[in-house]
Amino acid sequence: MTSIISREVARVLLTKLATEPKFRERFDHSVRGALQSIGHETPDADRGIPGRDPVLPLENLRGGLASPEKIAEQTEAMLATYDEYERTGDASVLIFHQFDICAE
Repeated sequence: MTSIISREVARVLLTKLATEPKFRERFDHSVRGALQSIGHETPDADRGIPGRDPVLPLENLRGGLASPEKIAEQTEAMLATYDEYERTGDASVLIFHQFDICAE
């Protein structure tokens, strides 16, 4: 089964990326470390496995991380994907709208 970043951790992550420059620096340096600092831990069995480790897409954002303003604008839309996940059980909808948090 695919590991996911919980809705609660996702909300904290997006809020911090939109409002805290020091956290953005930490995220740029170590996505996994930044997520660990706010309560997400990918199980060892899923770590590093494409399609099962939810951190991997966040480590390869095209053009880097989007501006704080863009992330703030997209937060509710990104979090709304959890509603679809809860309805369908399809974790692929939670790829965190990685294009929405990319700079490009």
